[in-house]
Amino acid sequence: MPAVTCPFCGIFCGDLAFENGRVDTSSCAKAETGFARPVTVTEHSVGGRKVPLAEAVDAAAAILRAARQPLFTGLGTDLLGLQALLGLADSTGGVLDRWQSSPQLANLGVQQRVGCWIGTFAEVSNRADQILIVGRDPAPFFPRLFERLVHNPTPLYRKNAPQVTYLGPSELRPADRAHGGTDLAADITVPANQLYEALLVLAAEAEGRKLPESVGTSLPLAQLMGLAQRFKDGAYGSIIWDVGAFPPVQAELMVETILRIVRGINLTTRCSSLPLGATDNAMGVMQAALWQAGWPMRIGFGEGFPRHDAYLYNAERMLSGGDADALVWVAALSAAPPPATSVPTIAVVAPDTILATPAAVEFRVGIPGVDHAGTVVRADGVIAVPLGKTRDSGLPSTATIVNLINERLGGEP
Repeated sequence: MPAVTCPFCGIFCGDLAFENGRVDTSSCAKAETGFARPVTVTEHSVGGRKVPLAEAVDAAAAILRAARQPLFTGLGTDLLGLQALLGLADSTGGVLDRWQSSPQLANLGVQQRVGCWIGTFAEVSNRADQILIVGRDPAPFFPRLFERLVHNPTPLYRKNAPQVTYLGPSELRPADRAHGGTDLAADITVPANQLYEALLVLAAEAEGRKLPESVGTSLPLAQLMGLAQRFKDGAYGSIIWDVGAFPPVQAELMVETILRIVRGINLTTRCSSLPLGATDNAMGVMQAALWQAGWPMRIGFGEGFPRHDAYLYNAERMLSGGDADALVWVAALSAAPPPATSVPTIAVVAPDTILATPAAVEFRVGIPGVDHAGTVVRADGVIAVPLGKTRDSGLPSTATIVNLINERLGGEP
């Protein structure tokens, strides 16, 4: 019975059995829904009118030829698709940024400034005896994270199940089922507006400093100090967070404080950080952009070379501020429709995507890992994961469509 890899969250579980055209999803609801997505629309269109592929390619090329600063965003596809999009953005002088990339860039920016110890999935599942989850339950976004990283039945370097602690608002704590099979420490629940203060307490304890005078007396200080001590006494700790759970105005401060905690614990034992980013191959977008353009995202090619500007090339700001005169929206891994806009839109979308308003040009492409093979980058950033194919829909890949447009414009395929 061959195994396939699930493309629908950043863990990219590669242990799903595939037999007789059906995927055994190991009770993962996200995978079950993903592999069952229907092939609703296969035709390409121009202005809502079904047309042959060549005509749609001509129409898309005409829009990009007339644009002064096209925006390439969404970017939910495999690595070959991303490489093709980078080439097309380069040849058209466009801007490339993943939609809603701010949380991911907040993590990256802090890591660049202060340094960090990043753990891999394998390290956490085989070594961690203390795990802290900050901000919210990761299970809705990464359904098998506890199963794969926490409940490893045959860890290589630890004897007992890890002690798991959650720090964050009570309404976002992991469900009881998520803790099954672990030595669960008492969760430390604090209101969202006190989470940063709680992290400051942990940082002070980890670094052996006095508590900040600004720390509120309503915090559960004894629990926080006990948590810091458990990490200091442990053999290998791991702190897991999703920066999307943090208030945007405090996100970078909170990530920096988490990395201070990790650094302080590493003075006497071992501890790593594991930031969980967005899905839809978000890590692959960053890696592909780094490989080909030298910048992680928010890249402009209009000056004849790749230029990074975190403010000017923010996709949401550009679209709302009128700085883009054409939009290329790519969402092959999810069924996300393009954002509402008055600029001409080229939508490269999965076969089950519903568009409220027809795009100027619409291409229906296959879902990587379902309709065609591909490669994605796991959320911990250490490996590129191959995807297989589980059905014959006849749909082209994102890379195929984008390369055809680039060829029509006279660029490199």
